[in-house]
Amino acid sequence: MATTNGMKAIDFTTFNNIIAGQPRSSSQLHQGINPSTGKPLWDVPIATQHDLDDAVKSAQGGFKVWSKTPWEERGKIMLKIGEEVKKYSAEMAKLVMLEGGKPMQFATMEAGVASGGMEYFGSLAPFQTEVIDDNEDIKVTMTHIPLGIVGAICPWNFPLATAMNKIGPSLITGSCIIVKPSPFTPYSMLKLAEIAQQFLPPGVFQAMNGDEKLGPLITEHPGIQKISFTGSTATGKRVMQSAAKTMKRVSLELGGNSASIVCPDVDVKKVAPGVAIAAFFNSGQLCVATKRLYVHKDIYKDLLAEIVEVVKGWKTGPTTEDSGSMLGPVQNEMQHNIIKNFFEDCATNGYEFALPGNVGDGPGFVVQPAIVDNPPDSAKIVREEQFGPIVPMMVWENEDDVISRVNDTLTGLGGAVWCADLDRAQRIASKIEAGTIWINSNEKPRPDAYLSGHKESGIGGEGGRYGLYHYVNTQVVHMYKVDVGKSSKL
Repeated sequence: MATTNGMKAIDFTTFNNIIAGQPRSSSQLHQGINPSTGKPLWDVPIATQHDLDDAVKSAQGGFKVWSKTPWEERGKIMLKIGEEVKKYSAEMAKLVMLEGGKPMQFATMEAGVASGGMEYFGSLAPFQTEVIDDNEDIKVTMTHIPLGIVGAICPWNFPLATAMNKIGPSLITGSCIIVKPSPFTPYSMLKLAEIAQQFLPPGVFQAMNGDEKLGPLITEHPGIQKISFTGSTATGKRVMQSAAKTMKRVSLELGGNSASIVCPDVDVKKVAPGVAIAAFFNSGQLCVATKRLYVHKDIYKDLLAEIVEVVKGWKTGPTTEDSGSMLGPVQNEMQHNIIKNFFEDCATNGYEFALPGNVGDGPGFVVQPAIVDNPPDSAKIVREEQFGPIVPMMVWENEDDVISRVNDTLTGLGGAVWCADLDRAQRIASKIEAGTIWINSNEKPRPDAYLSGHKESGIGGEGGRYGLYHYVNTQVVHMYKVDVGKSSKL
């Protein structure tokens, strides 16, 4: 339990939904699972239709206040929330570690994103009225106004980081938000909402854990004006279909099968650690992570050997506060089974493993990392997103050919190019059909950089100032300067 400045203590062992500014439990409870041990964590309430209706009603009331609060004042409040969240950084990091399986150093980084996101979005300057035309006959202006109520449906791989790209834009632009964390990782999000309540009018920022019924209830609720969803492409299509019933706006950040292209002019010892992180960070559970490696034939064997040595040097296992792990378990049993299927398919087809890896039998969901050595382009491990620590590495010779292979996918979320010749790197990057490309770095999304998907990797986008435009309504006023007043009587 922690206290700050004499405020009410925050208990990090008791969890409630946050509705209308108050904690609320439920007659139905469930528990998240610690992926390092396979054991249940704390009870957490399952929200009902009645809870959602109450949350929407409260948000409608909160919107009347929050949307009229000046932008600068909203920003100041968000900065206060960010400062308050910092005071609980250790407790929040421990929650992220326990519910998500992240090694403590990376859990601490994600906890920092919660406060940092509030501070970044809270510091953005307000929209200005744009004058499109102004002459003796007409004045045309364009303004951006608060949208209403946002329903945010968040994934389990980065429960705080993905949520902040929805919470921050909603709050600063004057909208209210109802966040549904993944039932696999509800704890850190519910605590973030609880901490924020002391600074906000009731209904502005609410959070509720739910089962498989809650997501569709949110997407279909007539009182919600926008859905922001991060998750799989298959689920995103269902979200879009459901939201269409009430013509909700949607932002969808969906799956990807991102590729790294490594050119022959790099120093393999210099790039191997970064390429390895690109493929295996968070045990491969990052939407924009490198899922496929394409390495030029002149350095293929050397880079493969170097990456194998880098990954062998990492500790992979259950996470505790002092475990010192570089890679933790995958987050849940469902994903563990999906990854097991990739291992089995590679073995069945006789693909060579440069790093054999291993899917453990529990009690947690640890998977030792694996590298598949030059499987065919038709292989399941190449064609499908594995979202786990098993990565294929393939040979390329011709630049046009490798670009064609990289783009031969229905998705287009991210990608990376590793090349000493920056002009060549830029040229290759411009040909990759994806929303975000990194050059000479592993994938590092930033709050100030717009992130969006091409093809079936999404609609709309989030992050940066540009991302705010997906969280507002735009209004254009045409004012004709004609005399329409009543004539004065003599």
